[in-house]
Amino acid sequence: MNKFVICWLTLLSGLISFGQSPADSAKVYFRIGHRHFDPAYNNNGATMKPFVDHVKQVDAIDGIDRLVVKAYASPDGMDRANTILTQNRCKAITAYLLENTAVDTALIDAQPEGVAWGELRRMVAENPDVPSRDKVLEILDKIPVWVFDENNVLVTGRKNELMKLDHGNPYRWMYEHLFPELRNAVAVTLYVKNDVIAPTPAAEAVSAESAPIPVEDTLAAEVTEEVAESTVDSEIAGLADGSDDIVATDPIHRFALKTNLLYWVALMPNIELEWRINPRWSLALEGNVAWWKNSHRHKYYQIAMISPEARFHPLVKGPWHGLYVGAFAGGGWYDLENGGTGYQGEAGLAGLSVGYQWPIARNWSLEAGLGLGYMYSRYKEYIPHDDHYLYQRTKSLNYVGPLKVKFAIAWRFNDINKPKKVTPTL
Repeated sequence: MNKFVICWLTLLSGLISFGQSPADSAKVYFRIGHRHFDPAYNNNGATMKPFVDHVKQVDAIDGIDRLVVKAYASPDGMDRANTILTQNRCKAITAYLLENTAVDTALIDAQPEGVAWGELRRMVAENPDVPSRDKVLEILDKIPVWVFDENNVLVTGRKNELMKLDHGNPYRWMYEHLFPELRNAVAVTLYVKNDVIAPTPAAEAVSAESAPIPVEDTLAAEVTEEVAESTVDSEIAGLADGSDDIVATDPIHRFALKTNLLYWVALMPNIELEWRINPRWSLALEGNVAWWKNSHRHKYYQIAMISPEARFHPLVKGPWHGLYVGAFAGGGWYDLENGGTGYQGEAGLAGLSVGYQWPIARNWSLEAGLGLGYMYSRYKEYIPHDDHYLYQRTKSLNYVGPLKVKFAIAWRFNDINKPKKVTPTL
């Protein structure tokens, strides 16, 4: 009986495998660190066109068993960031397929692989130019991704051991020659049903296994060789002195300290602190103070305002990158005079804001925004007379319109994507 069951399961698995035979495949490339698919980049559009045409032909005869989308990441960078990046790239290719074909969503199997250790092992085994190749293969085969001691404290890991091997020379070589393909490639494969004779592809798509690494997609295409070497050297040196096992990657900062450049032009020093609660919501607190006066000339330019704001980020392109809408309130005190009638009072305001943030460096961003709303103010009018000021009347102001205008520079800090430092005890 057991033999019969084993034979039946073996036969069934063989039929399933045969029923999901790959009929076509393609490999496309992403810019380093990017999650958006660009058909114009690296001939991606020309690569995908015959594949998409073939998918349409097979779908027309109901012959698709499944479409598999696989995205990989290289060991450099953090596991969390790599996982998110491969997930987003799978989503990008899935969206592209859905937009350009009529394939049922249920037929698309997205497989974000994270760090492609198995693929890296294959590439190392097939490339005789890898420095200390046997030692590299031994680490890939025998060292777990993470190694913990008896107290469940992280002490080392596969990447750590690779980076320490022979002063980091093998890791540096792989960083330059092997990681770009792992880091930037997404493979998509078409499987057809067993009982369907699939039409021949109109043009030969790029094989997911044999597609060459584009020259322009290496690290040198984005940064100079000196910068790339410095990045790896600093990463290896960091492990040697017991610091974090990370490569420079996109951070996720919790806070941003900002100042509005337009208000500085208006001679109003200002500061703002924004707290990113999660990718969609944040809270901000802004303070503005201008405290200038020339009593002899009866000139006063004194304003003190404080304004809290809640923001929603509906179109998030990345940490601190994208559109936001907000609701704000605030209040303050002012005294304004330019040699004639002066105005001294208090004001309260509330309104809605809209703006856009975009990063310009690892810790720096720019922000442009506008706030519209309602302001109520009760103030006293006065006129200067010799060394005195004569009260005239008390008035109220009801104003609806622009209340804020912003072009700010922001310094981001408190990277929650940065792990705690661990000192290896080998």
